[in-house]
Amino acid sequence: MNPPIDVPDGSGGSRAGLLRRAALPLVVALCLALVAGPAHAGVSSKPGKPTGTAAVPSVDAMIEARLQALILPLLTAAENTMLQVLIRDIAGRQFDGDTNALLSSVISEAEESYIVHPQDQNWLHLKNGVAQFQNISGFAYPPQIYIPNLDEWVPPASTPTVAVAPADQTATSTAGYQLQNGQVVTLPTPLTEQYAETNEVWVLSVNEVVDTGGGTTIASWTPPAEDAPDEVAGPAAGVGTAGAGAGTQAACNPTGLRNNRGQEYLHRFKVPSPSSLGGLFEGKLEMKLIVVAQGGAHVKTIYFGKIKKKHITGWQYPDHFLTTWDYAAYGPVWGYQWVEVDGGPNVSVTLNIKVIGSVTLAFQSRDDPAGDAPVWNNESTYLQYSTGLVDFGVCSVGGDGGTGHDNLARSGTVSASSTYWDYSVNRINDGSTNTTLGGLHSWANAGGTYPPLTPEWVQVDFGVNKAVSRVVVYTSLGYPIRDFDIQVWNGITFITVAQVTGNTQLVRTVTFGQRTTRLVRLLGKHGPTHQPGYVRVNEFEAYPV
Repeated sequence: MNPPIDVPDGSGGSRAGLLRRAALPLVVALCLALVAGPAHAGVSSKPGKPTGTAAVPSVDAMIEARLQALILPLLTAAENTMLQVLIRDIAGRQFDGDTNALLSSVISEAEESYIVHPQDQNWLHLKNGVAQFQNISGFAYPPQIYIPNLDEWVPPASTPTVAVAPADQTATSTAGYQLQNGQVVTLPTPLTEQYAETNEVWVLSVNEVVDTGGGTTIASWTPPAEDAPDEVAGPAAGVGTAGAGAGTQAACNPTGLRNNRGQEYLHRFKVPSPSSLGGLFEGKLEMKLIVVAQGGAHVKTIYFGKIKKKHITGWQYPDHFLTTWDYAAYGPVWGYQWVEVDGGPNVSVTLNIKVIGSVTLAFQSRDDPAGDAPVWNNESTYLQYSTGLVDFGVCSVGGDGGTGHDNLARSGTVSASSTYWDYSVNRINDGSTNTTLGGLHSWANAGGTYPPLTPEWVQVDFGVNKAVSRVVVYTSLGYPIRDFDIQVWNGITFITVAQVTGNTQLVRTVTFGQRTTRLVRLLGKHGPTHQPGYVRVNEFEAYPV
């Protein structure tokens, strides 16, 4: 058995006197710790934490020292079995999604329930110790008792075991303390998270007060049930379905391609190695995603509620809507910056996000950056991305095209003023850009209609209004259309937006000021010089940009 924290002096003094004297070494140690400050510089801060603009290096060490000072008064107060029941009840409420009990709540509820004497010297020591957390480098860190796995029926102990969440995030074990014969003793075997899976441990830590202001969205989804098996999926599995989460169940474009103005979703994410982000006995992880576009434009910030470490290694399916990806507004690439939220005062942190570049983001001082990855609009949404710490997948829904094709004509209904007997108007949007002459590849107007006198047309009906600013016309080898207009429907009549004359190209791209319309028409005025009475279109494409 290791030596006790306090050794009675044998003076035979009162119990209150013993408690006061027992508390003195810890109080003195705490004061020395707070004054000495730099002596704790050796305590490692959380890996990957931004430096310079984020947390003061000694803050975590100061928190740990003040938590240590709470061990004796807490264990002494917890000799009251009614207080033990109250603490477990408060933790079981999971007021912020985790099995923790704010010591401020414990104090107020214990006093209003009359299960403690508010003027008891040890109780006052506990209250005074809790009050010390109101100002640590100008910020309040509410102390709490975190009971791991309380929601998974870890059995209560007759004698509570208390630990302090270590400031060193790389720690894999920490000391455990019990009260024996009025003295705090250190348990011979250090405590681990594996031990806490089957044994009750009261972990003294600070609550991670999360600031979700500044445009942050709280994800409206339900993580998988705690007893649900982790899903195992390959890069393309599950895309288009909500999986285990409540999500929006967005039906992704089946091709995996994005359309301009399509709705972009965060489909799923996981943290394969939670220990790389959350320290020992830190509790459930709280993830945040910040999405930025080129030039630093803010797309979305989403906060995801607390998720147990052992569950976050499997896919989480929020299917959370980000925004409509308009190329003109957001460009061709987004940067996904992941963060594990640990709280603290708000700070501005400048990070260099891949492809996007240097971006200043809103953090809390104890937050851990969890890496970043770029997502390009021309990439398949079946891809799985990784920041090195977080794996995630995205989803695209609808947009201009609606089927996964940026070419709006592919999903439209086609018609023509007339059609030559062995040709078909359906050739113009079948996806084939083959310019070979003949009815297997092309539409042509009926004989005898003679376009120079009565222009022939072929058109695409999108079914709903779409933004269009570019068309591409594929005609037949040796028989290019010489003269034609591009027209759009304005709800009343067709308006000419572009004119082409003297064309000799097999593939002709025509651009014009963007118009929102339901129908786009090619009005053929003149076939090739050697056969002016026929206009031929092998493929007709329409694009928003």
